Amino acid sequence: MKVMFLENVLHVAKAWEIKEVKSGYAQNMLFPKNLAKELTPGVEKAYKDKLKKEDAHRIEMIENRHNITDLLDGQIFEFTLKTGTNDKVYWAIWEKDIIQAVYKKSRVELTKKHISLPNSHHIKSLWDHQVFIKLGKDASAKIKVIIVSENK
Repeated sequence: MKVMFLENVLHVAKAWEIKEVKSGYAQNMLFPKNLAKELTPGVEKAYKDKLKKEDAHRIEMIENRHNITDLLDGQIFEFTLKTGTNDKVYWAIWEKDIIQAVYKKSRVELTKKHISLPNSHHIKSLWDHQVFIKLGKDASAKIKVIIVSENK
């Protein structure tokens, strides 16, 4: 039975991959846990449409990367986090938070691979932080992420 995986399944397939599996495995394991769908013409068409959309987005990013970096360069994004005594931060700003803020402000769709955070995958301290947006070897922008304490 041909199925399209909706999630990564360890040692079997990655998300959006199409594979032939035994029908018992599909019906008893994959379908009840919503890990895969049976490959029907409708599902296959949706998959191909998704691939076309991703390719178009990738090509648009490549063609417009200098315009996008010019648009983003120097922008300031402010986030508010809960803090305790001595300004101890209880949460963090992750790549996904920055991606959402950039999309909300500039309507530019980024992914985690475009975001380069200082030191790690998240920011967990108050004040200003420099974050780099990299869209290629020759196209990068520097944005400022400001984290302020939420008033109690």
